Amino acid sequence: MERTFTLRLADGAAASEIVRLRDSLALWQQERGIEQWSPGELTAAQVSEQIDMCEWWIGPDSRDVLIAFRLSQRDELVWPDDHPDSTYIHGLMVDRSLSGQGIGQKLLNIAEEKIRSQEKTWAKLDCVASNHTLRRFYENNGYKERGIVDFGPEVSWHPVMRFEKKL
Repeated sequence: MERTFTLRLADGAAASEIVRLRDSLALWQQERGIEQWSPGELTAAQVSEQIDMCEWWIGPDSRDVLIAFRLSQRDELVWPDDHPDSTYIHGLMVDRSLSGQGIGQKLLNIAEEKIRSQEKTWAKLDCVASNHTLRRFYENNGYKERGIVDFGPEVSWHPVMRFEKKL
């Protein structure tokens, strides 16, 4: 039986649940040698700020976040010279208990629909450049590579591959 979720904008009560989901996925990635996220790198305070800007979409509810993504209007670190006709997808997350059900692809499609509803033409995202599985996922969903951003030795972030898709 396929499980369905209703996505909604996150409220302040969801901040700690979003961080919990992100940290659990980061730990799972680390245990498998996947470079993407690290536990503790996203704080509840950061998420609360983003929630206040109506950026986080979650499901099923604030007490039990199993799926989430964030849409932001700017990403100056990764896309410093970009145009205003873009929205950026960040933090696309599916709890591991739901893996193998195609929910990640469905979430990506929903994020794109929300971007279209903002009358934007471009969906943009990024992932750690060495994460070839995630890169393939984005390419298989119509995203085109748009170059690597290396943040330099003074920043602890891994280089990222940028992707975009015309909607």
